[in-house]
Amino acid sequence: MKVCGIIGSPKKNGNVDLLVSQVLRGAQTKGAQISKIYLNDLSIKPCQSCGKDPYPKHCLINDDMNMIYAALESSDAIVLGSPVYFETVSAQTKLMIDRCNCLTPYIKRSNGTFGFEKRMKKHKKGVFVVVAGSDQEFNTITCTVKGFLHWANAELVETIAYPHEDAKLGGVRNKRIMMKRAFTIGTQIVE
Repeated sequence: MKVCGIIGSPKKNGNVDLLVSQVLRGAQTKGAQISKIYLNDLSIKPCQSCGKDPYPKHCLINDDMNMIYAALESSDAIVLGSPVYFETVSAQTKLMIDRCNCLTPYIKRSNGTFGFEKRMKKHKKGVFVVVAGSDQEFNTITCTVKGFLHWANAELVETIAYPHEDAKLGGVRNKRIMMKRAFTIGTQIVE
């Protein structure tokens, strides 16, 4: 089984990174092959809304999104992590999500009708890790993430929401219950 973590936070070793890594560690202990992608390290151009069917490619733009498409295509589970920025996902995460628009393009079928075609044939499990200040809302971000996972042919099976009260980098490291929960979820998605 392959499990890919996608980090949408610009902060390595921050709360999002640590929680996604903990889910991956749990999956690895059950024999999963894991990988991790830091969106902030990639060069991804924004969606150009070209409206053209890129088949057999996923997109007409040739950039680091090809790494994301390959990971989405080959993985059995996706662990997406993002902080809450302005009531939604981070800019890095939203940029990647927008470029997944062509995973389910609106096409003209051979019988002349139009409709959405799911290009990701492999069904996957999805885990969402979200981190925000304790006074922020978590429910506002869920719609965007569920939409992305749906288009990537993944079912959201778990959400890990971590509300923190400090600005310390990686403060979740000291929250044993939260770290254990993330690890346990990693083991469960493999079973």
